[in-house]
Amino acid sequence: MTSVVKILGWKAEGLRCPDHELNCCDDNGEPYPVSLIQMPNGTGKTTTLMLLRAALAGTPMEGRWDENKVRSLRKRGADSDVGSFELRLLLNGRRVTVVMTFDFEASAVTYKTTRSPAGQAPGFDPPAQFRRFMNQNFVPFFVFDGELAQHLLDHDQVEAETVVETLFQINALQTLGRRVMDHWTHATRNASATEERGLARRENRVEKLRERLQLLKAERRKFLESSARLRKQLEQYHETYAQEIGKERDRAEQITNAGGTVDDLKARVREQSLSVLDQMRDPHALSSIFAQTMYELKLGLDRVKLPESAAREFFEELATEDNCVCGRPIDEEVSAVIRQRATTYLSTDDVSLLNSMKTAIQDVVGQSRAQTESDLEIEMGDLEALVAQRRDSLNDLEELRLAAEQADPAVKRASEKIRDLELEMAGIDGELEKFASRDTELGDERTFGIDVIADRLDDAEQRLAEIMGTITLRQKRDVLVRVIESARERAQALISADICAEANTRIRELMPDNRIDIDHIDRCLILRGQEGGSAGETLAIAYAFLATLFNRSEHQLPFVVDSPAGPIDLAVRPRIGNLIPKLTDQFIAFTISSEREGFVQRLKQATEGGVQFLTVFRKGTLAAQRVPTGTSPTAETVDGVLIEGEAFFNAFQLDKED
Repeated sequence: MTSVVKILGWKAEGLRCPDHELNCCDDNGEPYPVSLIQMPNGTGKTTTLMLLRAALAGTPMEGRWDENKVRSLRKRGADSDVGSFELRLLLNGRRVTVVMTFDFEASAVTYKTTRSPAGQAPGFDPPAQFRRFMNQNFVPFFVFDGELAQHLLDHDQVEAETVVETLFQINALQTLGRRVMDHWTHATRNASATEERGLARRENRVEKLRERLQLLKAERRKFLESSARLRKQLEQYHETYAQEIGKERDRAEQITNAGGTVDDLKARVREQSLSVLDQMRDPHALSSIFAQTMYELKLGLDRVKLPESAAREFFEELATEDNCVCGRPIDEEVSAVIRQRATTYLSTDDVSLLNSMKTAIQDVVGQSRAQTESDLEIEMGDLEALVAQRRDSLNDLEELRLAAEQADPAVKRASEKIRDLELEMAGIDGELEKFASRDTELGDERTFGIDVIADRLDDAEQRLAEIMGTITLRQKRDVLVRVIESARERAQALISADICAEANTRIRELMPDNRIDIDHIDRCLILRGQEGGSAGETLAIAYAFLATLFNRSEHQLPFVVDSPAGPIDLAVRPRIGNLIPKLTDQFIAFTISSEREGFVQRLKQATEGGVQFLTVFRKGTLAAQRVPTGTSPTAETVDGVLIEGEAFFNAFQLDKED
């Protein structure tokens, strides 16, 4: 999208330059194609140019406002601790104002940006599409002075390359390359290894985990087989034991009855334990303090009459009143809102919940706050009694079995074999428990939990898949980055070659006898057969180069220049004056009287739409004393004078203030 930047004017107050306000627009509000601002040296040209750059870039060219720089801009002898600079712009037809406020006591500068229709915002906030032009790296190309002209030919600078890349958006390819790398980083940020050795490491771990999992499963299978074999043997010896016991009928009946009693008591203990646990889930059964607190909650709800069955009716009645409970009048609109929102306050669900809660509290603690606690204590006592009975029954059963073993050696052998098998079974069960462990703290070789190893294998396989995908993605990334970089280099080379050829044509028009050509662009402008030129030649080369750039770009930027023809020979000045109107739709130049010769008239002749002539100087100086009698200032401030008009501009003959 084309970006069009126009400067409408600016205003300075309380700063080192004279207070002044310039309007660069004609009577119809359109910016003049050319504005010439004549200011004697010492009036504040350099300061004004620096302020323009800082307002357009959001920061000074040095990158920050330091204490010395801020204080150096304070007006000499000023009583105020504050200064300001306001720049008015037109960006794609929309007005934007940037205001810099200087606090000299705090040595600080604050920015405010006003955009239509967004309004004022703190800070430097131009529209997004203009930020690649309105920054400290690019602003010097269109707020121009002799220093930039030197930089364009300086091998230690990258000014020429930067302006080409920005204007023709070649740097968009660099941005695309960075986006590719950002995508790569995002896609692979969970993959710790990105090289082939990382792939080999992960492949080895997957293989070891697979082997470990297979080993553990094989070991568990052996233990399970042993467990099954022992369980079968145990069943057989239990049958043998029962057969031997059965030979003595009375003893067998006693043991059977004792065993039945033990089983019955075990069941009763379990049932009673579950009942106790169920009661312990109720807080009011654990302590009468909880019961009392719950009951007080119900009493509190009753005391404030909640829930009220007529909750909705309250809002209906309120909607018909003249005044709200808060004292504010209720009109038709407020009444409608009350009725609309009544359902959100104490709705049917809320009323039902409160009623259910009150009923439940009444049921459990309404009659007595201590009853549920007492009931639980009784249940606990019953449980303790059952546990004691079960313990006594087990003792009786063991005594009967011991007597049977002592009376019959066959019973004793069977009993001993059962105990041996049960011990062996316990050992195997202990081994099997290792394979069910969920401990994740140990290393792979010391971990026996099959599920843990299986989870680690799944994770390792996923990471292996990630890195295999990462390597593939990296290969694609490298190819794409090479394509983008090749495209950038090719675009830059072709565009630079065309610009150099066209700029050389303009250089020959400006200086036909100088035989200066731009050979190519490599960071800076490289001249053919020579390192550089005179100050006038350097400025002419810069004009030719920038004129070519601005003419070939779809973007329209203003061109602000300090001393546009100062160091240039008189013979070349008319050619510069003829070239400047072709640079841009808006040209603003700061000049002194000695630069007018051979330049201003040719510039005026070449400009369609008229030239604005402005002269600015300080009050009380020699310049002010030379104002012809009867000349009326266009604008006058506490220490500055602005006079608009070509006649005074051409008659003014002071290059430096006294």
